[in-house]
Amino acid sequence: MESTDYLLPKYVQIKNMIIEKIESNQFEENSKLPSEREISEKYGVSRMTARKALKMVVESGYASSHVGKGTYVHKPKLTKNLTEIEGFSFMVRRQRDGMIASRVLEAKIIEADSLLSEKLKIPIGAEVYRIMRIRIVDGVPIAIQESNLPVQLFPNLLAHDFSTTSLYRTIFEEYGVKIVSSTQILDLEYADKHKAELLGIREHDALFLFNSVSYDADNNAIEYCIHHMRGDKCSFYNELRTKSSASGSLPFRKG
Repeated sequence: MESTDYLLPKYVQIKNMIIEKIESNQFEENSKLPSEREISEKYGVSRMTARKALKMVVESGYASSHVGKGTYVHKPKLTKNLTEIEGFSFMVRRQRDGMIASRVLEAKIIEADSLLSEKLKIPIGAEVYRIMRIRIVDGVPIAIQESNLPVQLFPNLLAHDFSTTSLYRTIFEEYGVKIVSSTQILDLEYADKHKAELLGIREHDALFLFNSVSYDADNNAIEYCIHHMRGDKCSFYNELRTKSSASGSLPFRKG
């Protein structure tokens, strides 16, 4: 807690302490927070003050309240800016100090079908690396990620352990390839039984389906990626600007 926090109202101080414990995983995801009575007794405040502190924790996006059951830790969603190219690990570290892990489901060489041929601009039958991982933050599965990359561009890529190593960092540091642009399509889907089991959610829960093709400076297709991201853990945003005419007016058409 900051040295000046003692100047803040008691309920704000308590709110800050609870959020600090959530961020440091002393209160883990989905765990139950202390009740109004427990907070009141521990910090010597009224039940009303304790209630106000818990309400502020909920309003800050760190917990959810369930009538008759209590208040449970629910960390803020991870937010991805659709106008920026960034790997999953960098996206997480930009927002929180969580523990990031990956579980490799598959890492092998396959032959390009018609879809991969189109996306990666390679002949049908050309060799492609397929790397499938579950991306995990603070012990919670967040996404299933399937990366497809041309073998000819990255010899011996599967010698690396992508449960602990960043794919984007590897292709940049080991192969000198930097991703500079990407085309992206965002859609919605519902988890089938297999995805639900992998992500620890219920069948038919909503997922973001994120398809992207990434390119290097020479416009070579480097990766075709499919992301299945939990709708309750992730969100996306974009920054849009209107195009103004030379006179400065908005480009609305008459009629």
